[in-house]
Amino acid sequence: MPREFPAAVRRFIQAHGRAPVVLVDMDEVLCRWEEQFVASHRRLFPHLLIAEAGQRESFDLFAGLTTEEQQATATVLDEPGFFAGMLPVKGALAAVEEMLAAGVDVALCTSPWLSNATCASDKLRWVQRYLGPAMAEATVITRDKTRVRGDVLIDDKPFVTGQAQPEWDLVRFTYHYNRHLPGPRIDGWSDWQPVLSKILDMRTQRAEAAQIESPLPSLS
Repeated sequence: MPREFPAAVRRFIQAHGRAPVVLVDMDEVLCRWEEQFVASHRRLFPHLLIAEAGQRESFDLFAGLTTEEQQATATVLDEPGFFAGMLPVKGALAAVEEMLAAGVDVALCTSPWLSNATCASDKLRWVQRYLGPAMAEATVITRDKTRVRGDVLIDDKPFVTGQAQPEWDLVRFTYHYNRHLPGPRIDGWSDWQPVLSKILDMRTQRAEAAQIESPLPSLS
């Protein structure tokens, strides 16, 4: 592992008195969701055309679909076991392990597909299979990620909104439906360390500046 990222983690810990918390989305960030969707769709509805993985124009799964295509999409996503069968994104598992080795508090933060009765348990099975029981314990399944405390959220969703003002900085995991948006991003798991190092250092600098502006009161 390059030294830049572990050094940024150490500076963060020194400034904050705790480890940085990095939240990592699952679908299309850790898991090859779209490949699973396309394969399942073709198996269940071979008569309906569907674009290859990576060619979807919108993050909205139902945009531009006929009524029949919308029903087929819902059926695929509601299939028991769908969310347990995905393969990992290239480099994702190694990146999580490297974050942990550097002293980062990593938690997975993923949204459930509410009409799929096995979605939540399938996702936990996936995490346990590929990352182990400890990471399964550190998995947060929620429809509102803004309520989850952290320093960084890595997510492919173009806009992550909710009821709270998020504490984390959003790092977009690049796909065709979000690449036009400004802000920090990871184009793949081969280039995550410089991006996270920069964000952790920015948060460290803000913490250090706040300490200078509000020094502890003197005991004398």
